Amino acid sequence: MAISEPINKVNLERITNGIFAFTMTLLARDIVTADQYAKASLITVEQFSLNTIGSIIDFVGIFILLAMFWMLFFQMFHRMKTFDHHFLHVHMLALMAIVVIPFSSAFSNLSEGYTFTDFFFQINYLLLGLLLVYLWHYARSKPALLDSALTEADAQFLYHKCLVPPAVALFAIILLLINSGYTDFLMDLMYFVPFVMLAIFFRRPPFEPAV
Repeated sequence: MAISEPINKVNLERITNGIFAFTMTLLARDIVTADQYAKASLITVEQFSLNTIGSIIDFVGIFILLAMFWMLFFQMFHRMKTFDHHFLHVHMLALMAIVVIPFSSAFSNLSEGYTFTDFFFQINYLLLGLLLVYLWHYARSKPALLDSALTEADAQFLYHKCLVPPAVALFAIILLLINSGYTDFLMDLMYFVPFVMLAIFFRRPPFEPAV
């Protein structure tokens, strides 16, 4: 049963926007600044390169990941006219997973090598991706929630796009388990892989022939 006032689709979009904005802002606090070194006057080029520049790369990468999820969530909302209680409850779990992203990413910088802290971020990322996939799968199973103009081809197209983030997160977990000499380099690249895949394989929506 679709939800009626006062909780409507506009309210859900607003809290989703607010959560994403709050979370993206929190990411900046993990950038290593001069006051986080023992003595700012003793900072070496190597320290700056390994810590500050590395934390900036992490910030940019995770910001891009959150931007990707934001776009996918709102592409989903654009194809819906309303939602029901089950969709709302699962979406709240997804928002919870989004808020945890800055903390799980910060934990991965606490120790050298690959420990549970690195897996924690990837598991958080995977969980968020799976929740996104489930939400759209559930919405597609309830025609009353969808925009009447939505075609099956467009619904399937978005479903395939939603599969990209969890697939990339799962691959990153496998990379951490392998832990080869190239893992550091590959993990930095993994931030940008979903956007590249979406740009290459999902640049144009499916063509709907005239009936």
